[in-house]
Amino acid sequence: MRILISGGGVGGLTLAYWLRRRGMEPVVLERSPNGRVGGYGIDFFGSGYDVATRMGIIDRLAARPLPVDSVDFLDAAGRPTARLSPALLDRIMRGPHLALMHTTLEEALLDAVRDDVEIRFGRSISEVRQSATAVDVTFDDGDHERFDLLVGADGIHSRTRDLVFGAEPAYARYLGVHLASYPVKDRYGWGRVRAHYTEPGRQAVVYPTGEPGQLVALLLFTTEDTRPVPRERRPAVLRDRFDGMGWITPSLLEEAPESFFMDVMAQIVMPAWHRGRVALVGDACGCMTMVSAQGVSMAMAGAYALAEELSRDGGHERAFPAYQARMLPEVARRQRNALVFARSLVPGTSAGVLAQRLLSKVIMRNAFAAVLRRQFGVDSVLPAEKE
Repeated sequence: MRILISGGGVGGLTLAYWLRRRGMEPVVLERSPNGRVGGYGIDFFGSGYDVATRMGIIDRLAARPLPVDSVDFLDAAGRPTARLSPALLDRIMRGPHLALMHTTLEEALLDAVRDDVEIRFGRSISEVRQSATAVDVTFDDGDHERFDLLVGADGIHSRTRDLVFGAEPAYARYLGVHLASYPVKDRYGWGRVRAHYTEPGRQAVVYPTGEPGQLVALLLFTTEDTRPVPRERRPAVLRDRFDGMGWITPSLLEEAPESFFMDVMAQIVMPAWHRGRVALVGDACGCMTMVSAQGVSMAMAGAYALAEELSRDGGHERAFPAYQARMLPEVARRQRNALVFARSLVPGTSAGVLAQRLLSKVIMRNAFAAVLRRQFGVDSVLPAEKE
């Protein structure tokens, strides 16, 4: 079975690996000319950790963790008002977990498939036509090709979803926040800390990447605009929204490059993840946002489940609904939980910021570990492997 995977990120590469392992012929299409560049940190545990272990790449990932020992919530003077310690994080997770740069995971996945999976960089789809026996795809360069199935693993702004299921606004649950991320020099001797500083309507976060002298700046701000900011306008928007902010924010703004990642924060909520011979995986059908801390892990779990179902008898007519039945309830539950945190992520008022600080002081205690564990749903959705 020949399957086109639109998107060469975490979900697409994981799917390609498992399809190939199960005797199918995946072809990966990636819009970026050199593969995706995910210059930001991710939490990695539960389902994703299990999939990576079964792929044999977990030791490679564990050798390159983010050098972060605590998550500190700061006041304007840079003093911690609350702290998530390693001991508390261990109690919440109750299992193995890593903090990684997104690129660390993508590089490991790419190396796992590059020798036996065809990957076409700098390409994307422009038209999809289905018949009873195949999917006919037109690419952005005008070429045509036929595949047995098409899987959209092309992220929150999925082109596959637009072409087959309809435009993004029908499925997007916008959370009223934009986020931007880029590397900066560590001029502060920051150490092994991820730090959060919040003012009404905006938040600045920094943490070390593991590269000597380098930090990541993550900037979040509230907005009613649901459209992504055009690349050329991003520096000006960032300066405008963070003008006058305290702490080290002015220095972070000075170091903003001309081009950097910026996007809306939104969940993708769909009643059906498949149509005919086309299915979606990862953020394309179930984006949970960074608030869930599980987007990457659940994308890998979804890819694993989809490949497993396609390897069984019954064809895609049975496999696609079975995959959705396994994964959609788990994704929906995590999306609902993430909404609780999203509402207070970037408070819009001084009173809201104060309430956030007080709540952080209360909840960052061992007594609340079980509550946080249930809220985030840290357990793996994969069944245990048979011995």
